[in-house]
Amino acid sequence: MNGHPTAEDIQKRIPIISLATIYNNLKLFVELGIINELPYGNGLSRFEFSQSNHYHVICELCGKIADINYPELTEIEEMVANLTGFSVNNHNMEVYGKCQECIEKG
Repeated sequence: MNGHPTAEDIQKRIPIISLATIYNNLKLFVELGIINELPYGNGLSRFEFSQSNHYHVICELCGKIADINYPELTEIEEMVANLTGFSVNNHNMEVYGKCQECIEKG
């Protein structure tokens, strides 16, 4: 599936597979690095194929997630390492707002 589906979205597309089986497979795929789990938005985890590093913008109303392709902010990792003494190996950034559909709904 394209986008950022929930386990429930996947089950709607493939109703012959139980939700428990979908969750078990999603967990395995996350562990193998095939997909990423995105625990943003309305409390339901969403999933995406693991691909190049990118960021996300999340609608505060409906939970829709869109990708933002922006050069990696590796200088932040270096700055944090210098300030804290941590060995930083990754970072995450989310931007929150309202999607166009929610804005149009009023």
